[in-house]
Order: sequence, then C-alpha cells, then structure tokens
Amino acid sequence: MKKFLISVILAALTAASVMAQDAQAAKPVWDHGDNVSDLSYQNVFIYKVLDHKDAYIVMYAKQGMKVGTTIVPKSWSAQTPRKLDIRNKPKGLSPYMTVIKKNGEFLLVRMTLPLNRNDPVWGVAPNGTTVSGADAETLSIEY
Repeated sequence: MKKFLISVILAALTAASVMAQDAQAAKPVWDHGDNVSDLSYQNVFIYKVLDHKDAYIVMYAKQGMKVGTTIVPKSWSAQTPRKLDIRNKPKGLSPYMTVIKKNGEFLLVRMTLPLNRNDPVWGVAPNGTTVSGADAETLSIEY
C-alpha cells in the first residue's frame, strides 16, 4: 500500500512538472499573432479650449502637475478623412482629448467637450492672437 501511494504521488508530481513546462511554452494571452491592432491612443484631460478663427488652442494636463498647449486646426473637421472629431461630453465626465495613432503616426484627434460654448472650459483667444500651426498636417503633443 505504501509503495502504491508513493508511486501515485511521484506520478502526480511528474505530471504537474510536465504541465508547467507546457504552460511556459504556450503563447502569452496578449499575443494574438495577426490579430494585433496597429491603432493606439492616448487620453489627456482638457483644462481650456480657446476658440480662434483658424484653430482651437487646447490646454491639457501633462504628466504631473504640468499644463501643455497644442494647436488643433479647424480645417481638420472638414477634410476627408477627418482628423478632428468634436463630440458632446456626457454628464459626470471631465472634458478630455483622445489622440489616435496608426503605426505610430498621427491619425485623428477626438475632443469630448460640452457643446455649449458658455461652459467654463470654452474661451475665446485674445484679439490679435497669431496662431502658428493652424495649417499643420499632424498634431504635436507632449505627454
């Protein structure tokens, strides 16, 4: 009886070690081969959007307590394919901006804002402000 129990325990230990080696050789859960997207995105909170005749001046949260500023041309919303999408912010959410990239190259910026221009997040750029980058083809943003 003792020999039988010892042999069963040894067999169980051997089977467990073989299964552990097979599990290590298997593909990781996140690796799906060709089923991996070439799209990536980054979200940032928006503090203020200043409306200018040619572009939006967006002040957003950077890493830590820093504030970044970027220029988003208004012409991007009329282009085909569109590079700018402004959508209505649902109640309870803070305004944010999503920058979508394809293979590391800028594809689209999606700003989720209250559409009511009387909201405190909206502002008007001071008269006489010159905006460089209103004719840009890509978005330059630092996180």
